[in-house]
Amino acid sequence: MNAAELDAAILAFLEDKEQDEERFNTLALQLFAYQFERNAPYRLLCQRRGITPETVTHWSQIPPVPSQAFKLLDLACEPLEQAQAVFLSSGTARGEQTRSRHFVFNLRLYETSVLRWFEPHLLPERHPMPIAILFPPPDELPHSSLGHMLATIANKWNLGAQEDCWFIRDGKLLAEELAVWLRRAEAEGIFVMLLGTSFSFVHFLDWCEQNGVAFRLPEKSRLMDTGGFKGRSREVPRDELYCAYEKIFGVPSEWCVNEYGMAELSSQFYDGVVGAPYRHDGWRVHLPPPWVRTKVLHPDTLQEVGEGERGLLCHYDLANRGSVMAVLTEDVGVKVGDGFILLGRATGSELRGCSVLVDELLSAC
Repeated sequence: MNAAELDAAILAFLEDKEQDEERFNTLALQLFAYQFERNAPYRLLCQRRGITPETVTHWSQIPPVPSQAFKLLDLACEPLEQAQAVFLSSGTARGEQTRSRHFVFNLRLYETSVLRWFEPHLLPERHPMPIAILFPPPDELPHSSLGHMLATIANKWNLGAQEDCWFIRDGKLLAEELAVWLRRAEAEGIFVMLLGTSFSFVHFLDWCEQNGVAFRLPEKSRLMDTGGFKGRSREVPRDELYCAYEKIFGVPSEWCVNEYGMAELSSQFYDGVVGAPYRHDGWRVHLPPPWVRTKVLHPDTLQEVGEGERGLLCHYDLANRGSVMAVLTEDVGVKVGDGFILLGRATGSELRGCSVLVDELLSAC
């Protein structure tokens, strides 16, 4: 299959209400064959491991690429100049300056993936509402996948002028303007949606505490936060964050949803529907969309672990058509059914398996 045929097949899968395992597997194998043929560094890695499209019969056998490889190689299936977007990682983890580059050749595929999984989790009513975004707009961070994701959501669902929903400008949180916006929503009795990074929310919460400001947003107001603190000076435990969200915004924890994503993927994961978190033994569980499969792998052997065991997250994302479908992350989680409990970033010995794969990839190239 060529790129256009694959995009059409993947889009049809994303947009269907029912996606079965057999159809996912067929698409995954077709995508692997395409990426094996078109992505030279990836092909060399697979050949070094004795794996080709002829030897693979199930998506779980497709070799993953460590996310760190996106920092070292151009993992693309088409000429780089044809990319419609290039998303860069934040590059702030552990003081690193080199950033991953993810080349996206079909933004419609990326944006469909964003909306198809965001909407049932944050907008099950499918009605526009006022949105406040605690993140810089895309014109200030044109290579941010999160910025593009948030703009995609706002362009479709924000009730109001698009330019008015961004509350970080020129590197500065517009705290007073956001407070006015929240006070208006409170007075008018209109439920709203707040979107942003965890650290941006903490920055605004601190400002509210310092200024003695709090709100009681209307019932059904909701909040989505994303990302960790990545070396920032202040890190806040999630339970403490939920308490602060309720104290300052009046939004209960059940109406706060955490999004997990990364620049190297085209899809996102959520830990609940507004009003109904996904829980397991008191922990929140992130679930992948139907076009993604997630394995939790032992950090040394890279073999899949059992239910309830800890390991590295490895995602198989059909929406990653133009790069590599299978991405081994440096994130640690516990396997829970089709999802996972997100524990944080791997450190030290937990990265051994990733390092071995990176060495294999570089030596093959």
